[in-house]
Amino acid sequence: MRPVSPTLGFPLAPTLQDMQDAINEQAVPTKPVQLPTVLFADLPPAASWQACMIHVSDKNSIAISTSVAGTYTWLRADGSAL
Repeated sequence: MRPVSPTLGFPLAPTLQDMQDAINEQAVPTKPVQLPTVLFADLPPAASWQACMIHVSDKNSIAISTSVAGTYTWLRADGSAL
């Protein structure tokens, strides 16, 4: 991303800088990222969360949306069935 120019003026420059900082933090995290938490019955479709992780509280596990035979499904972090 190109740097945000301070000559853009207030409030545009600070707002764009905040957005750029948030994007950079996602690209190269500098601190732990809290995962969203759901119940197993409320898991969203895995295809909508491709290659993402989510905490499944009632299963006490981390689920990863993984492609299996071309279809995305939720698997435990160790690869076993959820």
